[in-house]
Amino acid sequence: MINIGITGGENIMAGELVRLLINHPDACVKWVSSHSEHGKLSRVHKGLVGECDLEFSEPLVDDVELIFNCDSYDSLLCDEALAYNDKLRVIELSRSYGIADEGGMYGLCEINRKFMVHDCYGYVLIPSAEAMAVLLALVPLAKDHLLKGDIDVTVYFNNCFNNNINDESIKQEILAVIKALDSDFSGSITLKREDGVSTRVLLAHVEVSANADIESIKDFYNEYYDDHSFTFVLDQMVDETDVTNTNKCLLNLSAHDGKIRITSVIDALLKGSAGNAVHVMNLLFGLQEKVGLALKAQVF
Repeated sequence: MINIGITGGENIMAGELVRLLINHPDACVKWVSSHSEHGKLSRVHKGLVGECDLEFSEPLVDDVELIFNCDSYDSLLCDEALAYNDKLRVIELSRSYGIADEGGMYGLCEINRKFMVHDCYGYVLIPSAEAMAVLLALVPLAKDHLLKGDIDVTVYFNNCFNNNINDESIKQEILAVIKALDSDFSGSITLKREDGVSTRVLLAHVEVSANADIESIKDFYNEYYDDHSFTFVLDQMVDETDVTNTNKCLLNLSAHDGKIRITSVIDALLKGSAGNAVHVMNLLFGLQEKVGLALKAQVF
């Protein structure tokens, strides 16, 4: 059983984590802390009514093996705890995003899964939801050095749960990962936002030039994601309801005006945040990666 603490318990990401972890067979939530709330969690996260009796409490880092940090105010607390306890692991959901944090691992499982399993990193940084959707659309091309020219991204998402990042930092996050995969990539990225149809689901249209025809690229994507548990390539267009309340990313590829368009759809609170964090936990602790994440899509 993994003993777990969660900081920033008042925010929506923490509430989603608790919802997942109380139904996870290998997780035990020992405490949930908050700088602004007290009493029962269900008073703030009403979906937990009848599900658990947890109350907000002080962060007792010595009582846990893993901390999900959802509050940037507690990042120093986590850093200090990691410094004196080499068995503690921290999964970071609050800090400004990037892959250059010293001693940490970027928590995109579709590129770093084997390192999380074998190297047992103590600190893992969860990608932003926007970067998650865009990178899953681009990773196969980047890893095989097929990306050419600039990348045009349009994101459809009504972000109501994480206002700590801006579009420039998202672009830098995406470019940093792409250049880590393909050091020769010299293109830029443009990012536009449009209103989405959901406060949970993020849809991204990603348009690129690539040195291959669309059918070959589709085959390549299917092969790349064949052994991954949560990312799937579909022949038909994807819909927001197909991923709502799941840890899946669904991709669709098509050709438009000489470019490749990849449509990527995720539930931003799950695959783009809390669900991915639980996936990372499963890998770090040697569990089957889908444990606790077999979730039903909310189609209607």
